Amino acid sequence: MNVMRHLMVLLTWNVVAWNSPTIDASENVENFLESHCLNCHDELTPSGGLRLDLLSTEVTNEETSKIWSRVLRRLEAAEMPPQSEDRPPSDELEKVISWTKQALEDEAIQRRGEGVSVTRRLNRLEYENTIHDLLGVETQIRKLLPEDDSVDGFDTSAEGLRISPVHIQSYLEAADLALQDAFMRGPRPESKRHRLQYSRESESRFFSQRSKGRMMVLEDGELRFYCDPGIEHPAYLTQLSKITKEHPGRYKVRVAARTLDPRGEMVSFGIRTANSKQRLGIKTVAWFDAPEEVHKVFETEINFEVGDTIIVEPYRLNMMRRARGFSQYAPGDTVRISERKNLPEDLPDPKGLALGIAWVEVEGPLIEEWPPVGHQRLFGDVPMIPFKKLPKNVLTPGDLQDLRRGDQLTPVSKDPRKDAYRLLKDFLPRAFRRPVSDDEVQRYLEFAAERINRSECFESSMLAAYRAALCSPDFLFIPGPPGKLDNHALASRLSYALWRTSPDESLRKLADDGRLIDSEVLRSETERLLSSPRSEAFVNDFVDQWLGLRKIDATQPDKFLFPEFFIQDGPVQFRDDGLLIDSMVSETRMFFKDLLENDRNLLQFVDSDFTYLNNRLAEFYQLPAIRGSRLQRVSLPEGSVRGGVLTHASVLKVTANGTRTSPVVRGVWVLENILGRHPLPPPPDAGSIDPDTRGTTTIREQLAKHQSTGTCSSCHRQIDPPGFALEGFDPAGQWRTMYRTLDGVENTKEKRPQPKAAPGETLIGRDILGPMSYLLSQPVDDTGELIDGRSFHGPNEYKKLLLKESDYIARTLASKLVTFATGRRPEPGDIRELEAIVNEAKKSDYGLRTLIHSVIQSRLFRTN
Repeated sequence: MNVMRHLMVLLTWNVVAWNSPTIDASENVENFLESHCLNCHDELTPSGGLRLDLLSTEVTNEETSKIWSRVLRRLEAAEMPPQSEDRPPSDELEKVISWTKQALEDEAIQRRGEGVSVTRRLNRLEYENTIHDLLGVETQIRKLLPEDDSVDGFDTSAEGLRISPVHIQSYLEAADLALQDAFMRGPRPESKRHRLQYSRESESRFFSQRSKGRMMVLEDGELRFYCDPGIEHPAYLTQLSKITKEHPGRYKVRVAARTLDPRGEMVSFGIRTANSKQRLGIKTVAWFDAPEEVHKVFETEINFEVGDTIIVEPYRLNMMRRARGFSQYAPGDTVRISERKNLPEDLPDPKGLALGIAWVEVEGPLIEEWPPVGHQRLFGDVPMIPFKKLPKNVLTPGDLQDLRRGDQLTPVSKDPRKDAYRLLKDFLPRAFRRPVSDDEVQRYLEFAAERINRSECFESSMLAAYRAALCSPDFLFIPGPPGKLDNHALASRLSYALWRTSPDESLRKLADDGRLIDSEVLRSETERLLSSPRSEAFVNDFVDQWLGLRKIDATQPDKFLFPEFFIQDGPVQFRDDGLLIDSMVSETRMFFKDLLENDRNLLQFVDSDFTYLNNRLAEFYQLPAIRGSRLQRVSLPEGSVRGGVLTHASVLKVTANGTRTSPVVRGVWVLENILGRHPLPPPPDAGSIDPDTRGTTTIREQLAKHQSTGTCSSCHRQIDPPGFALEGFDPAGQWRTMYRTLDGVENTKEKRPQPKAAPGETLIGRDILGPMSYLLSQPVDDTGELIDGRSFHGPNEYKKLLLKESDYIARTLASKLVTFATGRRPEPGDIRELEAIVNEAKKSDYGLRTLIHSVIQSRLFRTN
């Protein structure tokens, strides 16, 4: 093997070396450095802290490799030599780049030897998903675990997934909770249908709100919303809370809804989960569009914890009614509000556009099989009896003592040690995702046997063994021994990459049979996993981490500068727009999914002629109107500034701070996430840029002043151009040609457009939005010049220039996928392997699906 490797190295060197019969490649590299680099990088002028006069062409250690990798990045990015200096011939430059890549690869091969260990802990998402699949439960246990650190942009990195005593304690608590939820404590629960009406006495609290109550009308059992409910008084269904308190679990939820007085419009509505501790709502699980006049039944499935319920609420109904000239106050409320008098008797009901909810129906709990999967895997066919029938000498420690006199069931074994061995022998291979030896079974059997010997009940004894297994390294860690992965390690790596959970039965069977390491079998399984709906977990998690979308709620745009981002109920009354935020993230996820499912060109991440929009996002983007809240694939108009993830509102929002944009932040984001180039951190004396809240100085002028020092300008020439290309997008992700300011807005008399009141309507209070909340200041300048002298004006021209670096874009995405899937960032010596992955994808026109297949077939995925 060593002889073959040596021969391959010699052959490669012959290919890479200069065509000189007397001068070897390393001497040519030294000559190149002397001719083109030492003017800026010697002892007297170590630009950027980089000295190349002492750099050896014998790349034999990691330290030298790091310096050469830095040189390589700057050569590829056309930073070196600078444009002000004489440029070397392109063929000479390519030879230096090729020599450097080979030298880095040779050093890495020699240093790594037989490989490196990349064993890593399951992160919170993977732990929860694995528990769910193993025990057949939906217990929300992620919230019990400490936050995972992110390294190299992902929380799958082995370097960041440390373990501490806090983790161990959290795992014990999580395991106990999940094990309890997996139990069968009684007969199969009966799945029932419950028709819930808002006319029930239990829902009277909803109609008691003084300012909004009269705008929620009950007629023939139908609840009619004539305005958005007050934030503090949502339509909280108390009836459902009582049902789930007794029988938590998964339910089908059906809502019969319609739009009244539609005039061609549909009122959208959301369904949020809630409970007694979070009466204002936990999260929105679905959005629907109520049809015109005739009720339609909408259905979704929700897993309810104890005491959970739902809130049904119209979406932006106040704004829709305002556009028609209708008030958000009930008829007669003008007297109470403006003249501070009590309401007259027998006032008419409101009229106009409304959301009608005829009924809400829930069906459940939904039980697929009984006993539940988790119980079968924990106790199999061991008989069950009520706790109260346990013999008196049998101990029930801890919380089980509270059940001692009740009718809830517990397993009882006639031969507890034999049953314990049998159950563990079946459970442990599933939990550890590999075959287990008899010695391993015996180790965990001792946890149960110790308790059996002191007369503890069978349930308590087995729980001790299962708890130990679920907190063991074999469960908590994904193994990554040095060298080529075996079948089971490969199965785990593949499944956690593409499903974010443990291997299923089919994958484990192939691993048990020793077939998964066959390249064609691996390709077939990769295709199966990608084609499954479960791959949505990969899409969402990878996209959110790669593009930083987990930070979507980290900042909030200024409500007065960017009111379009919010639901506005009055001059200074704003609410979060849940549908808009959900749609922003969903657009990017669905875009990635489209490219993946259809093996489309991954360069469309940079620029595309389509995206995914609904009515709200199309309005926000100022694009032609779309009907409905469901996102759909839409062709973009010719010349649109949208297209590609760079112009998605999700990305634009997470690369701004809510009040202003920074070309530096967005520029670094593009370089790191799209081109794979990591600018050096700013020097200690670099200073910072203070925001100009008055809007009298543009960000370009501020950056020009900041770059007046040489230490700053060298980096900013690379960082700023991509950021300036995106400067036409504000912190919320809208397109703009002028900056906005709050300076002087208190003196403005300019009124916002206000619809004329509908016949018989009086517009008061929050119906009237009042004066403008912002003013326009300076024009946006989105021009720039790349480090190689090419110029652009606006995002579309910049994207065309960016697409000329197609191989670097593909290589960066391949590197991100490898990091996410393996827990280890590719190092400089892996560049040639990454290029081989990209070359495979190029055969299918840079197809994203092909790229993922190439990653999984590569040495980087299949070995450590």
